Amino acid sequence: MECQVWPGPRCPPSELKGRSSREQPNHTSLYFSSSKTPNSTMATNSYTVDSAVLAASIGSAVIYQAMVRAAPSFSRMVIKTASTALLSIFTYLRGGPALLVGALALGSTGDAFLAWNDDTSFLFGLSSFLVAHILYIIHFLHAGPGAGDIVSKLQVLQNGDTWRLGTAGALGMLVPVMIVQLMPKVGKDLRAPVAVYSLTILVMVLMALTLESKEIVTGAVMFASSDSILAAGRFLVPATSAHQGWMHHAVWVLYYGGQFLIALGAVARV
Repeated sequence: MECQVWPGPRCPPSELKGRSSREQPNHTSLYFSSSKTPNSTMATNSYTVDSAVLAASIGSAVIYQAMVRAAPSFSRMVIKTASTALLSIFTYLRGGPALLVGALALGSTGDAFLAWNDDTSFLFGLSSFLVAHILYIIHFLHAGPGAGDIVSKLQVLQNGDTWRLGTAGALGMLVPVMIVQLMPKVGKDLRAPVAVYSLTILVMVLMALTLESKEIVTGAVMFASSDSILAAGRFLVPATSAHQGWMHHAVWVLYYGGQFLIALGAVARV
């Protein structure tokens, strides 16, 4: 009786003897040829979409950099918002933590408000970023060494690398100085929100400094640096100062670069 290839009865060992390797059925190759290719195609398509979204985010950021000194407009606001909104989508597509996806989305909302120069928009933008930083804090608190306990986190930071401890100390001195300098220049309605926001971003960076991801640590420090320059440019440096030019560009480069690195650090550990 003729021996059949799978599916069907297996060939007895005696029947296989004497056959060449070409004549013998290769069940392994049959299995992989029928199942591996679709999965590989799906993975390739998924990463193609992710890469396209990330490229669109970077492109929007570059375009906004050229518009950063332009007068407020709807198109300028859309470009600015798209850059960080697309980072949020990229993080979601790569399976990043929900808290970081939400924080990036709130960052894009804050960008939409801060694209305008009035105090009301500034307050709404500040509020959006405040909630975003709280989400960052919650995620960083429950990730990495000492997870879930702020005291343990601070001990991790205290026993960590010298550069981490030095960064924490520098920010710990900078934030109170900034608050003292800003308060006389800030309107009464904004004093409490600005003080709360400044302390919140300090806690965010301290929690980030306890993580192993250097991308997230660097991103958090860049974010805080961007906010410091933004506050100085808005409240301390005269609008007619020649320094406003480079400060506007530095704010955007540090801010977008920080969010970008946080997103990359998040998806790298999925």
